[in-house]
Amino acid sequence: MSLHRIRSLLSILLICLCADLPAQTKTVQTAALTYDFPGRYENQAAQGMAIYDEVALLFNNGGRCRIYNLKTKKKLIEFDLACAAETTHANSASFGIEQPKGAYFPALYVSECFGEGNRRCFVESVTPRGSRIIQTLEIKTGGTEERSNNWMVDRENKVIYSIASFRKDSKLYGLFTKWPLPPLGKKKIVFKKSDILDQFTVPFPNIYVQDTCIRNGYLYHAFGNRAAAEGSDEHKSREIHIINLKTKKTEKIIDINDSCPLEPEGLDFYGNTLFLFCNGNGGLWRIPGA
Repeated sequence: MSLHRIRSLLSILLICLCADLPAQTKTVQTAALTYDFPGRYENQAAQGMAIYDEVALLFNNGGRCRIYNLKTKKKLIEFDLACAAETTHANSASFGIEQPKGAYFPALYVSECFGEGNRRCFVESVTPRGSRIIQTLEIKTGGTEERSNNWMVDRENKVIYSIASFRKDSKLYGLFTKWPLPPLGKKKIVFKKSDILDQFTVPFPNIYVQDTCIRNGYLYHAFGNRAAAEGSDEHKSREIHIINLKTKKTEKIIDINDSCPLEPEGLDFYGNTLFLFCNGNGGLWRIPGA
């Protein structure tokens, strides 16, 4: 085979390979403070957030929950989640599909996050009087997925993802595992290897793994720490990664270092707008370009 022919075949192969990889772009966006709700509360750091219709549930380390009306900007109620007794970190939270009897919202899925062993997901029924645990999700596979920091429901496809971070060759990655979303009838669910529907990895920018949300086939993942604003460590950069769940690739990175000086925590959509719940002085920040 001629050298020219070999070069032509290599060029075609390269084009085909690149066609399978979505272009990853990084853009700098100006986050805008829209709601001045406190982040750090009762001496506990801000954590996950879940929005349903016009209501936002804000969580703090230890399981404190505050519910705000986003139209009136008024706090409606606050209480400790039932899983607070389990020393939950509430790093991420999302609503499911089924509506528990007497509940004010669909079932709420809260990530435990802390712990050396299995990190569970607590499913809670929330009413105006508080909440109760109606189901617990665990993973027993002997693999990295057992140590998932986040659990996130994909309501459109009726599945749930667990997200665990790990290092390989000094680089940080996220392991995304897709599971069937169990019906609420059974109180304890233990996932095994045979239950895995799909699994993939993507690179992570730093160890500050924050909240996630899923919308229209994309997973939005917040990263970072306030120290990046002080110039102490570029690896603490505050970013929002947009991951295509079909191609299993990070397609876009939103850089908010210049406009948001606080540690990003909770993440969810209000209508068509992505909002970020921050630690410290807190507030909900509007994120354009998502």
